[in-house]
Amino acid sequence: MIVVITPENLRSELIDASMQKTVAVYFYAEALPECQPVTAQLEQLIGPQTPELTLAKVEVSNPQLQGVAIQMGLQALPAVVLFQQGRPTDARMGMEQLNDLADWLAPLLPKEEDLLRDQALAALEQDDLVTAADAIQQARQLQPTRADLIKLHIELCIRQQRLSQARTLLEQITMDDQDAEYQRLVSSLELAEQAAESPEIKALEQQWAQSPDNISVAEALAVQYSQAGRKQEALELLFPLLKRDLQAGDIKKIYLDILATMEGDPSASRYRRQLYSLLY
Repeated sequence: MIVVITPENLRSELIDASMQKTVAVYFYAEALPECQPVTAQLEQLIGPQTPELTLAKVEVSNPQLQGVAIQMGLQALPAVVLFQQGRPTDARMGMEQLNDLADWLAPLLPKEEDLLRDQALAALEQDDLVTAADAIQQARQLQPTRADLIKLHIELCIRQQRLSQARTLLEQITMDDQDAEYQRLVSSLELAEQAAESPEIKALEQQWAQSPDNISVAEALAVQYSQAGRKQEALELLFPLLKRDLQAGDIKKIYLDILATMEGDPSASRYRRQLYSLLY
């Protein structure tokens, strides 16, 4: 969050606001060239979408605001003073002290994985599973064992009907993190798994077990698996048949149709490579 300090909002945006969260008060002068890169860096670090920290900009060429800089005992510009609980707690003055600005503010700013988590949550709220999958993948690369990110990944897998992967991820949650959210995910997964075991699927599985060379049964079972969210099982069923005869029935078309529905699923690339190995 970024605010511009004026004589009118000085108390509310600086003193009062710092009772709720840290305020980085930035003292600068537009006429000073050395202030310009610091201004740009601060606005990049503390953007309007950063709720954890407020950047309060004080243009000291305003005579009505110069008294604030004097009260802070500032000896050089640009300067940044951290306010917490209505009082200054730390400061950096002049270019030399501001060289490590990003490192200095890092403990107060959200971590990259937290920003990615929030992005994924927002995408899931909009049912944008592709964006959510990309954000979750990046966040988990940074923190692969963080429980809240694993739970978010499980939620995504259930939404995408990747139930086997969701079950595998559930096993990574330790006892200490098996909270109410964990229990909700367990219940959601169990309901999804029950829905995936339809009578039609069970009947086709029995037919396939009895007639493992019946292409029509394999095609119908693969379609049912895919519709129930068991896409990897569908592809695993079809691929050996493709290896045997690439032109048999509609197997190749069904295989490609299933792949087309797996956008955002990291396993899709593996199955696509398997098909290409047969085509080329």
